[in-house]
Amino acid sequence: MECRHTPRAENVSGSIQESWTLCHDCHGAFRLPELPPGGVARCPRCGAELARRGNASPDAPLALALTGLILYIMANAQPLLILRLGGRQLGNTLLDGVVAMTREGMWDLALLVFLTSMLFPVLMLLGLIHILLPLKFGHKPRQGVRVFRMVLAVTPWSMVGIYTLGLFVAYVKLTSMASVLPGMALFAFFGLLLISSAARATLNPARIWEQLSPATPPPPSADRLQRDRILCHACGLPALPPRGNPDAERHCLRCHARLHARKTASLTRTWALLWTATLLYIPANLYPVMTVIKMGRGQPDTILSGVKHLIESGMWPLALLVFVASIVVPVMKIVILMFLLISVKRGSIHRCRDRTLLYRVLETFGHWSMVDIFLVSILTALVDFGSLALIKPGIGASFFAAVVVLTLFAARAFDPRLIWDPLNETKA
Repeated sequence: MECRHTPRAENVSGSIQESWTLCHDCHGAFRLPELPPGGVARCPRCGAELARRGNASPDAPLALALTGLILYIMANAQPLLILRLGGRQLGNTLLDGVVAMTREGMWDLALLVFLTSMLFPVLMLLGLIHILLPLKFGHKPRQGVRVFRMVLAVTPWSMVGIYTLGLFVAYVKLTSMASVLPGMALFAFFGLLLISSAARATLNPARIWEQLSPATPPPPSADRLQRDRILCHACGLPALPPRGNPDAERHCLRCHARLHARKTASLTRTWALLWTATLLYIPANLYPVMTVIKMGRGQPDTILSGVKHLIESGMWPLALLVFVASIVVPVMKIVILMFLLISVKRGSIHRCRDRTLLYRVLETFGHWSMVDIFLVSILTALVDFGSLALIKPGIGASFFAAVVVLTLFAARAFDPRLIWDPLNETKA
């Protein structure tokens, strides 16, 4: 449902209470309507989600988090894929990919794969269990505010879905080389993907914040909200600290995060990260990302040559998938960010909603380029038959990983509210 200016929300006692909030994308101040169960309030200007009324009970996300933790343990205890070649059989676990990259001297890739496919997913699950289990029995968890901030911070970097896609690509790619069998851990990992997605969907962050910090003051008045326009970037609380307290002015009263009216040095940081990623994208395409060695002979493959070999092998769908993830998505991120930065610099007031939508598309699909990094780690760990067949990572993979991470940081450094500033000033 769309968020309108006129409705008011009733509190539990039945009295009328104005509930105002700020849009984190266009910086508009709006009065929230009373939401039905499962309802969503969206900004009428840019379409961003302002509020969602999820399930107030912690039972569903807690059960899903516990199930996800069991599946995570199962996914790490057994091989994900099993490769049979020349009478020999090898299997790889999640940790094997990290160990293989470390053995080849690719410490940067090993750390990136470990964080995004192993550490951050389990931190998200453990954090949810640490918070939801005490809340179910009416107790406040220890360090609950800090833990929940950690959960919200690592969730975007938990890339279980992209690693699953990397496993699928590796499975299809290796069928032309040897016999490939799915391991029991593969089904557990796929279940972990579904359970993690369901846990995030059933989670009600606003309700959890209310239970963790019940002493949070009521929302500010419309006049003060329109004038000060400060929104906590960590918990989304538009309430401001009381006046006359300089120490409180610097931190959110609910989650204790540092308050900023805007992202600090947004344009400067975004340009710096974007230009660095653009320069690194050149060697990422010139140097090999991996080398497939068969019977002692092999030829290094760049990103483009790998796509070409897939096409020559008749694997058109897989070639298209790799091309989109490794070529189209990184270039799209760089071009879109440059377009947004230039339009903000020129003070454009045209099609602000469409430009904000472009930014949200960038945030949603930008991390899918990680599939190539996961693919290299999976193949390096799985194909290790000595002189019979061997796959080694190349320096191009390190450059490409740097491009992916830098563009992700650049997208997070950009403040979409800058798109709407010229329009707000013109209307004022």
